Amino acid sequence: MSTHRVPLLTLSFLAVLAGLHWLAPDKTLLYFSAADIARGEAWRIVSGQLVHADLEHLLWNGLGLAVLGTIVEYRSRATLLAALGAGTVFVSALLLSPWSPLDYYCGLSGVLNTLLLVALWQEWRISRSWLLISIAFACAAKLIVELSQGVSILTDVSWPPYAWSHLAGLTAGLFVVWVNLQYTDGHSKLQCRGDRHCRP
Repeated sequence: MSTHRVPLLTLSFLAVLAGLHWLAPDKTLLYFSAADIARGEAWRIVSGQLVHADLEHLLWNGLGLAVLGTIVEYRSRATLLAALGAGTVFVSALLLSPWSPLDYYCGLSGVLNTLLLVALWQEWRISRSWLLISIAFACAAKLIVELSQGVSILTDVSWPPYAWSHLAGLTAGLFVVWVNLQYTDGHSKLQCRGDRHCRP
């Protein structure tokens, strides 16, 4: 099997999640906290997305990362890194904004929504399957219910859900898709310039 087919980045991130959960003596020092970040504890911007409140929280998010990360990485490792980075930035921006009521936040669920949207887009470009459209609508309906009711539909963990971070993650996914489309379009135009048979 080619090493390109082995999701090395996804497996590495899963190892980081597990390591932080079992090896960090005091996980509260890793939680996302806008007040502590303002005091200079900048590592919380990243660690807050990677550390989890309890084992069930870790297992659900780890499962999501294993599935979605593998799908995205199979198509492009660069896109996986871009999605993880954009998701972290967008979710963190929300949590640092005046609109966030949270003192603390932890977990990867916001960033997983970035991966979800990017994975659906990647597969849609190839298959044009209506199943993917159905999944997208189901995910949108789930998010609307979670935003309006303040509950988590699929999981029931000790950490209270914050559905707005999921919306921030989806917004980051749209950004990654837009950047990819801009790059693809620009690359196609460059190729056309060198091909006299190319048509606009």
